[in-house]
Amino acid sequence: PSYRSTFANLLGLRYIALPVPIEKVDKTLEPGSFPLIARTKDAYVYENPGALPRVMFVTGWRTVDFETVLDEGFPPAFDPTRTVLIENKIEEGEGPSTDAEANTSKVGMSSYTNTEISIEVNAERAGFVVLNDVWHPWWSVTVNGQEADILKANVVFRAVQVPAGKHVIRFSFKPLDGAFAELMAKIAPETE
Repeated sequence: PSYRSTFANLLGLRYIALPVPIEKVDKTLEPGSFPLIARTKDAYVYENPGALPRVMFVTGWRTVDFETVLDEGFPPAFDPTRTVLIENKIEEGEGPSTDAEANTSKVGMSSYTNTEISIEVNAERAGFVVLNDVWHPWWSVTVNGQEADILKANVVFRAVQVPAGKHVIRFSFKPLDGAFAELMAKIAPETE
């Protein structure tokens, strides 16, 4: 709905280059809403200080209906730096809390390519590694070499639940495996 939005921040939209002042494109913005950091003969370049990093660690989660979020927007009190929105209920047990807590856990990408992403986390408590990259069913993930589930997070992104401690998370894009699994799922009901 606006350059000043949760979704723009989740996308990591740090810089906005436009041929006209930003207020002429996004009428909801007041002049000065985004700092003008450069002006060329062809563009106005603004910085979004609210842009979020590609990978984050959060301790809180909420179950929501993503169709409702698409229709109505993110919940008003949603803070993506503390909470992840997921569609499916998770086991609470020793896992993350539904209450977001401030944390000093460290998370960072050690490598990033088109088909492989490696993330290291030192989590002071159980939580989620949230990767603000688009979710797709052909991605797989391991945590410390063990297969794990990728959760669809914040409507279109990815998250992995991890316990407290140090972990290496590896995402791998496997289009042939994914396409074959989808094909087999379509064929299997026909052969039964």
